[in-house]
Amino acid sequence: MPCRAAAVPPGINIDTAIGIVDAAASHPLCAALVVAAAYLQGGLASPWFVVCMLAAVARASIAWWSRMSRAAAIDWAQQVVILTGGAHGIGLGLAQRIGAAGARLAVLDICVRPDALPPNLLYCQCDLADAAQVAAALAKIEAELGTATVLVNNAGTLSPLLVSELSAAEIGRVVGANLAAPMQLTQSLLPGMLRSAHAHIVFVSSALAFIGIPRLSTYTASKAGLAMFYESLRLELRHHHHARHVKTSIFFPSKVQTGLFDGVRMPEWLSPELATDAVVDAIFCALDRAQGGEVYMPAFANLVPLYMFAPQAVRDAVHWITGSVHAMRSYKGPRRSAAHPEPGLA
Repeated sequence: MPCRAAAVPPGINIDTAIGIVDAAASHPLCAALVVAAAYLQGGLASPWFVVCMLAAVARASIAWWSRMSRAAAIDWAQQVVILTGGAHGIGLGLAQRIGAAGARLAVLDICVRPDALPPNLLYCQCDLADAAQVAAALAKIEAELGTATVLVNNAGTLSPLLVSELSAAEIGRVVGANLAAPMQLTQSLLPGMLRSAHAHIVFVSSALAFIGIPRLSTYTASKAGLAMFYESLRLELRHHHHARHVKTSIFFPSKVQTGLFDGVRMPEWLSPELATDAVVDAIFCALDRAQGGEVYMPAFANLVPLYMFAPQAVRDAVHWITGSVHAMRSYKGPRRSAAHPEPGLA
């Protein structure tokens, strides 16, 4: 299945506004009108006009470089892929896409294997927060499928409790699945990837990695830690291992239609809900094109990292405007069941 263009969340929201402005600003007719207007008003030498033109040239150059630097599609038949959290949501969609592409695929998940998964894969039911279970699963995958060349750290969970209500077990469960497991998997699989001709490691973080939210302390902290782990790994691969064949990607989606944040109330104009397929498409295309880097979804999420640089008073104002301080009060999330023992899996 070919890669599709990034989907814009439906409805009136900040992302559609950004998309309209970006489409208009990047159109050649718009550039011609700006130049003509500046010429007629004698403003071709004004600092603002020069800055706008330099920004336009920079944007066009980045877009051109991005197209030129794309590698050819990988040979999926030669890939051994390990995917965490593949029993539902984003992971299930990825498992279906990767399985259809012809890769040898192993899925790690705490849930019972769902019927929707492709039959031609290795399913390892294990608790990602348990290092011994993860190690056993990796040994089984190595024996049955061979050395992994692609790792997708997709699994995620949360605990909708105040810090004062958290137990050590709850902290360990969330941090174990969201942060410790990706670190363990990456460390274990990296030697084989360094020896391979091609490898790719993907991390699914969150836009909330840059924003603290009450009742999401363990989730936001673990996703922020995942971002820093990715950054350190990326630099190690480039400057210490000189392994440019090992690609690294990290995704920062906002709220996704997976059920993980069901019931959470946030303004739709500011935080539109992403379709699960849109995130699946973005991750699969990055893998298929062997393209590393950071991806923020939707477009407004590119501004989220700036939040941490704002003064505390500004951050407090943002929370007041968005109502995020009390957003988790209405949280529902996935219910526990035999098939889904974790209360909040991505």
